[in-house]
Amino acid sequence: MAPPQRSPKLLLTSVCRPFGGPGEGDSVGAELFHAQVTRAQGPFSLRQVIRVWALDYLAENLRAPAVTLHYPSHAELVRELKRGDYTHVGINFVVATFHKVREMVPLIREHAPGAQIVLGGYGTVLPDDILGPWADAVCREEGVGFMRRLLGEAEGGAIRHPHAPIPSVQVLSHQLPSVVGHVTAGLGCPNGCDFCCTSHFFDRKYVRLLPHGRDVYEALMATRARAREDGMQMNGFILIDEDFFLHHRRAREFLDCVREGGEPLSLMGFGSVRGLSRFSGREIAQMGFDVVWNAFEGAGSGYRKQEGRSMPDLYRELQSVGCAQLTSMIIGFPYQDEETIRREFDQLMALEPAMTQCLIYFAFPGTPFHKQVIAEGRYRKEYREAPDLRRWDGFAMHFDHPRFERPEQVEALQRELYREDYRRLGPTPLRLARISLEGYQNLRNDEDPLLRARAERLRGDVRGTLPATRAAMLFGPTPEVRERARLLRSDIIRLTGTQSAAELAIEAATPAAYLASAAARRLGVFQQPGLLRTEHRTGSGAGSLHSRHAFRLQGGARTGVGRVLVEDGARALAGLAARLRRREAPPQPDLTAVTRRSGPMPRSLPVLATRPERPLFADAAE
Repeated sequence: MAPPQRSPKLLLTSVCRPFGGPGEGDSVGAELFHAQVTRAQGPFSLRQVIRVWALDYLAENLRAPAVTLHYPSHAELVRELKRGDYTHVGINFVVATFHKVREMVPLIREHAPGAQIVLGGYGTVLPDDILGPWADAVCREEGVGFMRRLLGEAEGGAIRHPHAPIPSVQVLSHQLPSVVGHVTAGLGCPNGCDFCCTSHFFDRKYVRLLPHGRDVYEALMATRARAREDGMQMNGFILIDEDFFLHHRRAREFLDCVREGGEPLSLMGFGSVRGLSRFSGREIAQMGFDVVWNAFEGAGSGYRKQEGRSMPDLYRELQSVGCAQLTSMIIGFPYQDEETIRREFDQLMALEPAMTQCLIYFAFPGTPFHKQVIAEGRYRKEYREAPDLRRWDGFAMHFDHPRFERPEQVEALQRELYREDYRRLGPTPLRLARISLEGYQNLRNDEDPLLRARAERLRGDVRGTLPATRAAMLFGPTPEVRERARLLRSDIIRLTGTQSAAELAIEAATPAAYLASAAARRLGVFQQPGLLRTEHRTGSGAGSLHSRHAFRLQGGARTGVGRVLVEDGARALAGLAARLRRREAPPQPDLTAVTRRSGPMPRSLPVLATRPERPLFADAAE
């Protein structure tokens, strides 16, 4: 007689820490700002560990009991496998962390031999013959629907949005006691840029998770209400949508809801010039956007998303209402030589964005550019014969360039541009404060009560930056930056009032905090994320969803200073021993399919039939 079939129970996990090991790029990890944006700013860099939100969405929307692990160590993963009796283990990864998947799968097969391994995330653009040995199933689509089919659960119905906060940004080792909310309005992007994995992963279709503006607003209010129930402040939100303003009907509905609510929000979101141009700066401020991630790319790149208002006019208007920009630039386009890149970088710096991301144009599997590079035989020999996927991160030049003799020249130029951004414009916290202060000045007497309330909120944000201005006056990278810090501090006090005794005390401690942050980074301690473990429908883990547990993501004292120091020390000793022994790298699987073959995005495995009750896909914006 066949043994009874077990009821499904899921373990959903990110890849394991630590990050930044031998051969790994420092751009891939648990942080976005510090890894890819403020990376050259030393202790002024923004530190914020980001959840792998896909895990939270899956756990929230399936019926089977589930546990999520964000950034476990190998030991923590093994402990969970031993005690969990899991039928399925899902791993979310990107191409640059596939080597971590290969470390985790043997542990899963040893300690949970009956569990099926499901791979998901943007790393699944890798072809079947590479992923096949490491998985029983591969999800290359919207994950909730796929997992429901895989588990035999009922399909259809609205996607529920999990309460999945992250800690507020940490600067100079100072951690605000508030959390940041998160809502994903949709997946994918219809813009279809030739290099963009997120667009072509969904075949240039848009997966609409929140159809209407009121849905977006109510999801934000729901996660904030949950934080308040937990006794926590949620002062801001991240709204995930590749081009929120492009879907203008929904965005206008959202604007109406915010106006009706009458309370100023604080949002970070994403928007193209094409989408932003459909709204005035006042409307974007009324929605509550404090930071918009926008693409500069290259002046001659010619993407449709850049059509609309001139960027100088657009940026000036947004900054006048206290809305800052995180602006992305790409270098290595075929038309660019070094002179062109430097000229375009000067144009970007003239916009004075609060943050800058600079990535190298590279060919991600599944994109049109990947197909072109392979067809033209442009991959560098070392990548064609033995591709190192750890460098598939936007910080390595993989192919021959018509205007650079050596690809290393592009990589060196990228590093220089990050440093130059810091030298010219200074620390990001002060750049944000200057824009917020301008918004406060312009809106504090506005006829619109919503914008007046926004001005008062911006005033509070600016006051919190005063300690950082003192540190920048002492440790800024150039005399010009130090003078800008002094002027900013003077303007803040002039416009918002003199400092209290408590503010002066915090400011006096800031230089020491700067030095401590610099030392910790140099020594490699307290730089790794901590484990966040949540339980869903297990009957015993409701407390694991409390908002305060989000601070565990930041690691350090929140996960036990002694344990962290032991872990950091062991990692440092292992790295030193490896260098002394000069051991050869372990044999790698054959990955040449990535640089020798191209084709459309492979299908999920296994291929499961589906008849959704209502379509999630919308081919283009309204």
